Amino acid sequence: MKTATFPTSRLIARSHGFSFFEMMMFVAIIGVMVAMAVPLWGNNDAFYAARDRRNAQELVAVSTMAAAAGLNFVHDERGQPRQDLVGILSDISHGESVKTGALKGRHFSVPGLSKEDIAGAASYVIIANGELRYSYDRRENPRGSGSL
Repeated sequence: MKTATFPTSRLIARSHGFSFFEMMMFVAIIGVMVAMAVPLWGNNDAFYAARDRRNAQELVAVSTMAAAAGLNFVHDERGQPRQDLVGILSDISHGESVKTGALKGRHFSVPGLSKEDIAGAASYVIIANGELRYSYDRRENPRGSGSL
């Protein structure tokens, strides 16, 4: 029986370095990782603005639904309009339950919002004609409005 012999010089020469395919796969994997990481280092203002607009829309919608059910977050107990926008939005976030009527016991709230979320949403909410309105244009909160 014959034994096969392999030239060892080719095997040894082959084991040094990487092939072109291996190098291209490495470059491709690094490229994918960099493409996923770059947005994390970028400017996040658009992300925060979208979050604040979404929160403002939810707060205004809950306020409108609560008003239809008989709750009024915009006016105080005496029926006077409140001027503290961040306070109004904070009350909506905590919520309140309807005490009379067809929706008795129904709770209206937007849970899970932090003070920062509420202050950011206040930039997109205005009080007009005794009700909250959403405004797509960002406005700066006046000093003393309770924003962060």
